[in-house]
Amino acid sequence: MVVTKDADFVDSHLLRGRPAKLLLLSTGNTSNQGLESLMAHLIPDIIQEFGTHSFLELGRSGIIIRG
Repeated sequence: MVVTKDADFVDSHLLRGRPAKLLLLSTGNTSNQGLESLMAHLIPDIIQEFGTHSFLELGRSGIIIRG
């Protein structure tokens, strides 16, 4: 699994299936502390969603299932 803000990974995931699991961070300009705070309570949900999905996006409003 790759956790990134880099949209280039989206193309690679969609075209080649690599990385196998992708979490795209689309939170905008957020401090590490803000990102940690956002993610901390969502980790169980992220793990659960990766059980059936391979591409998730995490924005300020929560998890978005992309594929």
